Amino acid sequence: MRRTSFGDLVVPFLIIGGAVYVLLRVSYDSIPPLQFYAPIPLALLGVAELIAARRVRAAVRHDPNARPMAAIVIARCVALGKASALVAAGVAGAAVALLVRVIPDAGDVRAASNDLGVGIFLLLASLLVLTAGLLLERSGIDPNQGRPPTVGG
Repeated sequence: MRRTSFGDLVVPFLIIGGAVYVLLRVSYDSIPPLQFYAPIPLALLGVAELIAARRVRAAVRHDPNARPMAAIVIARCVALGKASALVAAGVAGAAVALLVRVIPDAGDVRAASNDLGVGIFLLLASLLVLTAGLLLERSGIDPNQGRPPTVGG
């Protein structure tokens, strides 16, 4: 499995963002106002992945105080980080599409003003998950990979 690149993240951002923008242009008037608690699970996932990334990094680097982890657990964490980063890029695209749709009406329409706040919170939560996912993915990389083994130690 290769590392997630910038191009890997741009594709879901653009595709999902474009699709959500088109859907919002067509049917925004018929959906109920968004709730502020909707992005909370996403933000909690980001925090959990940051904690997991720290633990995985410590285990991979054999820090003295780190609890050992099985290789399969580390591999699953790396895969989770990659998947989370890709999903978060798509959610960020959807949040940007929402913001682009509601910003012009936010001063006049109360629902658009509410959805603007939710969109900002959603964008911040998705950026948190994106960052945490990339950190989790990269935490499973052995820092000594590619170096010749040391003699006598």
